[in-house]
Amino acid sequence: MRRARRGQRQGPPRGFMTPRGFDPIAGAPPSRTEDLRHMREALAVAPRGQGRVSPNPLVGAVVARGNQVFGTGWHAEYGGDHAEVMALREAGPRAKGATLYVTLEPCRHHGHTPPCTTAIIRSGVRRVVIACRDPNPEARHGAEELRQAGLDVEIGIEENAAKRLNAAFLWFHRRWVPFASLKLALSLDAKLGEESVRTPVTGIRALDEVHRLRSCHDAILIGSNTIEIDDPLLTARGEVVPRVPPIRAILDTTLRLRISSQLVRTASQAPVWAFADPESDGFEERAGALLDAGVEVIEVARSEDHRLDLSAVWNEMAIRGVLSVLVEGGGQVAASLLRGGHIQRIHAFIAPMFYGRDGVPAFPGLEPSTPGDWLPVQRESLGQDTQIVFEHRELQETLDNL
Repeated sequence: MRRARRGQRQGPPRGFMTPRGFDPIAGAPPSRTEDLRHMREALAVAPRGQGRVSPNPLVGAVVARGNQVFGTGWHAEYGGDHAEVMALREAGPRAKGATLYVTLEPCRHHGHTPPCTTAIIRSGVRRVVIACRDPNPEARHGAEELRQAGLDVEIGIEENAAKRLNAAFLWFHRRWVPFASLKLALSLDAKLGEESVRTPVTGIRALDEVHRLRSCHDAILIGSNTIEIDDPLLTARGEVVPRVPPIRAILDTTLRLRISSQLVRTASQAPVWAFADPESDGFEERAGALLDAGVEVIEVARSEDHRLDLSAVWNEMAIRGVLSVLVEGGGQVAASLLRGGHIQRIHAFIAPMFYGRDGVPAFPGLEPSTPGDWLPVQRESLGQDTQIVFEHRELQETLDNL
């Protein structure tokens, strides 16, 4: 038996790599439990960028070895450092030989910042664990670049949670139309309130959640009837302060938006878009007045049901860079969008009250959905109210197939 001389290093030669990419002298590879724990830590910090990073995705990152966390980061601001760079900067030289956990595949292109793959390779980390792939054609294939540089790369830890976190971003880059969330405030008998009367259905905690949702979407969409009844501001006034105010969009077929409305009077503070049929009576005159007031009037033809072509509206928003839209319109708008298959997620805020015959039905004229089309994914108590979040089966299938 060959013995090592005194002072001679025993074991595999330096630089020897196990199948998982680890030098046995440096310690055992992380366990599955450690991988899950650190990825969940990365997922927990990613939402700190809500409202601040669009059109980029929410991303969190952790640099760790064993139970020790050396650095934590998240994408905090559009145009600023990405999560991986923040975590690696905090880890410093301790990143060498460690594992980087990141919720989305690192980018490999030059945008507002240099490629994250370059920073990762230079940091000396030996292993990169990625929750899910990036479908954006400008950023994808970062995992392949890391593997070519000799790093051990694993993909799929907490993949479903990472996909749901960035459902809007992933949907847009797969379908090239905005991701749409429908907000509904309902009584127990599925009514939206009293006819032609502005009546708050839910309480203050539900309202706080609505403001958070507004901050997390690029645009807020309502119908012209909501303008006439509520005259809303549609601003985001919650704890999450958006980097830029959400676009306030109106489905206004005959361009009835009043110059005196709160939306028009505040058009200089947050963008206002009015989608209207250019063939409607008096369009040119009304459009000119709204344009002078700072409103962008977007021409959209009508469909066979004499309403605006909603597919064309969605395409116009996508062309203008809207990745996500929160729909807060009334029952007619909700029913039309659901009927056309334009909604991917529903946030139903249910209040403990009944309106009876005097209430406005939530979905007038809408045929019942096929059983299994809408799947409940979250339930939350908000004071006296309850929020139930539903996702459409098509969304879940799209995310599963990425």
